Amino acid sequence: MAVLSRLLFGSNNKLSQTNGLLRKLLNKNSSIFEKQTGSIRCMSEHRTMPIVASRWQWHKTKDWIHFYFLVGAIPVALIIFYANVFIGPATLEEIPEGYTPQRWEYYRSPITRFLARYVFPNPQQEYEKYLAYLDIAEAKKRLRWLEIQFVENIRNHQDYPIYSYQRSMKSKYIKEYRKILDEESAS
Repeated sequence: MAVLSRLLFGSNNKLSQTNGLLRKLLNKNSSIFEKQTGSIRCMSEHRTMPIVASRWQWHKTKDWIHFYFLVGAIPVALIIFYANVFIGPATLEEIPEGYTPQRWEYYRSPITRFLARYVFPNPQQEYEKYLAYLDIAEAKKRLRWLEIQFVENIRNHQDYPIYSYQRSMKSKYIKEYRKILDEESAS
């Protein structure tokens, strides 16, 4: 292509100065060629390639977001469709005698019932755990109050802090040794 362009429009070539055989074979308009002077490059007249930062990472991120959104959205949409069309909402009925309904049976939607049964914690169990936490906190509060009273009594009476005494592991063996000595001396 570059050679043909050079043959047609080259300033040093004789074909560019005359109405040559090559021009007639290509059926070009001879008036356009006669008006042009000098060498012209026809490969890229006004098209330029701007230098910009690559957007590959952005496009790849969008692709992954769309992919994982659809991987999650399509199954969820199918589950919701199935639950609403084939299972449907729960209806109110009288409770049979001697039957205690479970906590998840009070919800209307099958999806909500599933979540209440397998995902969310039991409210009664959570309440009892909270009560146990309050009981432990109250016991700690009483122990701290007793400790403060002990420290105040020791300060008031200028007494030795005996409450901080810790038994050593050796006392167990000393007691056993004394027992053995007492048994030997008794017999």
